[in-house]
Amino acid sequence: MFRFKRYKLISMFLVGFVTGGCQEQRPASPDRLQQEPISLVNVRDDFEMAVPGDSWSFINPGLWRVGVEGHRRFLQMAYPPDLPPQRGPQRPSEYSLFNAYAFRSFSLTCRLRVDSAPRDEGNNACIIFGWRDDAHFYYVHLANVCGEMSNTVVRVEGGTARSLIPLIDRREPAFTEQGWHKIDILRDANTGSIEVYVNAFSEDARPLFSIIDRTYEWGHIGFGAFRDHASFAGIEFEGEARRSGLPTLFKTFSTQATNSPR
Repeated sequence: MFRFKRYKLISMFLVGFVTGGCQEQRPASPDRLQQEPISLVNVRDDFEMAVPGDSWSFINPGLWRVGVEGHRRFLQMAYPPDLPPQRGPQRPSEYSLFNAYAFRSFSLTCRLRVDSAPRDEGNNACIIFGWRDDAHFYYVHLANVCGEMSNTVVRVEGGTARSLIPLIDRREPAFTEQGWHKIDILRDANTGSIEVYVNAFSEDARPLFSIIDRTYEWGHIGFGAFRDHASFAGIEFEGEARRSGLPTLFKTFSTQATNSPR
């Protein structure tokens, strides 16, 4: 994981290291967010429990599960949503949010896999950050093709969704084969920098995307896709954070009546 040494943090107090579904964290209510102190946190989830812990919130929990392959456990959107097109801006139709903290500047690392057939054009997975509500957030769209809104960083702002990277600057897809890919995101809210790395294993690696945008300073981090199976493993965040609460209209596994897919 790229360490957070590039950023000057407000607080250098490490307040928590979370494993096994993150159930140790008890989020504060949303109206207390702005009063919560800012701390440096390091959070890792290897999904050691049978279902995602209560620090994960979902639009539709029944579409998600914890998958197991050998020694690897992962969060999987196992049942792509069968829903009509969304109203409003183009954005993932299903996603999860880490609800225990809202982050400002941070580093994120995970392993990501799109589980659909690699020959299918447009296979994708998304990583969300700066999430304030369903109409205000960033998402990184990682796909096997480059298009107007594919393989880019998107800012959702009210009724619009805008790619922040010109198509001419997206010369290669994020991946071309099915399998696990190492994803790193560095966000520096002080400068507005957003850097996205794919399969980078040293700090000398060049980012796939590098942009400046200061629109959203704080927000939740999440994972999802449009209409694809997608899996996420070894998720780790490090950065400036405030305790948060369960986002409105989202559910955890313990708050839904059943975990069975539709």
